[in-house]
Amino acid sequence: MNALLPLMWIASLRQNASPGKVWNLLIMISLLLMIGCSQDSLKQDSQMMQQDIPEENAQRVRVMEYNNDRLDYIIEAARMERFTDRRLMYGYDVTLTSYDPKGEISSVMRADTTIVDDARNIIFANGDVVFSNNEGKISTQKMVWERNMDEITVPTRVSLTRNGNVLRGNSLRTNTRLSFTEMDVVSAEGYFDEEDFTW
Repeated sequence: MNALLPLMWIASLRQNASPGKVWNLLIMISLLLMIGCSQDSLKQDSQMMQQDIPEENAQRVRVMEYNNDRLDYIIEAARMERFTDRRLMYGYDVTLTSYDPKGEISSVMRADTTIVDDARNIIFANGDVVFSNNEGKISTQKMVWERNMDEITVPTRVSLTRNGNVLRGNSLRTNTRLSFTEMDVVSAEGYFDEEDFTW
């Protein structure tokens, strides 16, 4: 019905106006229609599909990772997102328990968030990170654990506790057994033998 209104209006103009005015009016209307329906008006910006949508999303999760037939670690999280194409797992409110070749617990790491990169075998932990084993405990806000190299790096402020003694500093580098420690700007509480430090 609305499409017929301009045609009815033009028909009434033909009866009351001269043919030159009607042709001018028709040309103007057709130009407006062509401009209104040009190629640009048909182009619509559409956003690219998000690549960060997880394939799996679950609450209160427990994931057991095996290395051949041996239990390697267990991740327990309040929420987990898995990106299978990139081999990544994002965990929230996480506890990661690692096991040695004998099947005994070798370490426990707790963090607000973690990213497990299975492709590179690296774990990124953020927010109130606590890594503990029989040798001691690391407390910080950010930690990177390169499992292939058995190396832990902490790029921020860190506390390392062993036998009740506390080392505080920046930029920690160690392994999961805490058998060596490299740290910048160190302060200490407790008893430390001078032979333990390389100056």
